[in-house]
Amino acid sequence: MGAPLSTFVRAASDQESVNDAERWVPLPYMVTKTERDQLFAPPVITTEHDFSASILVPPGKVFDPFDLFVLDDKMMLVADDAADGHIWKITTDGKVTPFAAPARYAPYTLDIAPASFGKYRGQIYALAFNEPNAAGGWELADAIVRIDPVTGRDSLVCYLPDNANHEKGAGGFFVRFGPENSPFAGQLWITTASNHSIYTVAPDDTCKFVETIDLDKWGSPRGIAFTTDGTTMLLGSVTPSPANRAKTVEGGGRILRMRPDGTIDEKPFATGLTEPGAMAFAPSSFGHHGGELFVTEVGKWDNDIGITQEPNKGPFAQVHSDGAVYRVTGDGALAKVASGLRNPVGVGFIGDTLIVTDINGDFHEGYQKFPDGFIVAIKAK
Repeated sequence: MGAPLSTFVRAASDQESVNDAERWVPLPYMVTKTERDQLFAPPVITTEHDFSASILVPPGKVFDPFDLFVLDDKMMLVADDAADGHIWKITTDGKVTPFAAPARYAPYTLDIAPASFGKYRGQIYALAFNEPNAAGGWELADAIVRIDPVTGRDSLVCYLPDNANHEKGAGGFFVRFGPENSPFAGQLWITTASNHSIYTVAPDDTCKFVETIDLDKWGSPRGIAFTTDGTTMLLGSVTPSPANRAKTVEGGGRILRMRPDGTIDEKPFATGLTEPGAMAFAPSSFGHHGGELFVTEVGKWDNDIGITQEPNKGPFAQVHSDGAVYRVTGDGALAKVASGLRNPVGVGFIGDTLIVTDINGDFHEGYQKFPDGFIVAIKAK
């Protein structure tokens, strides 16, 4: 749900240039202009016959646009861990301007506090990387921060605590506020990938471990959404490979249904994904697909080039173009919407347009940062 634009005052001037991106690229080794041009070349996106796609923001302006929040019918906020951490304001005509640049933490998934958060209503809550490492990337994604939309200043709410198995609360993935007047209301819900757990943050800044998902039965949690009636939480999950628990099984990703008491339905909302990202229900204005759930398929995060072959020298080649967007039909089947993306993660609807953020190639390694991310607009015919 978007918030009234009047509740947001930019922390940076519209005239501030985004061409300062070059100073954010402390390359650990030289790349040729040809290599850079290849990295910045947008992919060829193929859509099914009901849809059309265009590049809203091409590579060269944003780094790792992981998640987005729709403000109104013309504007969104996009969280980008970048080299320093940024939240961008992006309009439907593709204009990119700085909104906030948190000084200490690098945010990459965000939501905006509803009325039930009292004095913090309208504040941006983000899951952020905590400690920068020597190579210029990030080590721990375990900080919950609150960002004032007027000043752009960030303050620490909490670090995610250990779960019941004494595993660190790092490796966070998504944050979403529970819908107002629902059993999930009054809490910010968080998923973590490293210890496969769910956390909450309350309006009084209490940061609480809720439960650990059974990895063998349900997989590791990823994206969060809620059914339109607010009675069920939808959790994207991935199935770990038996040979390497850090890798995921192709086609083993699911969208789970979790009840307010923490129980998970035996029948998933959808199956057949590999690495599901964010999810959003289409509004009635989205053609005859209104009401359907749309989800990103991140695909394979890496490109098989980088720190395993050359320590501290992250990849510069393009990642595989195996990312996609799917919709879930009324009978629970997956139907492809668009393919050919790289690493699409965030989704949201602005009016009759589906917005998809794609982090492209270097987020996962964390060793160098190019402004190679891009944003796609998808229309229903």
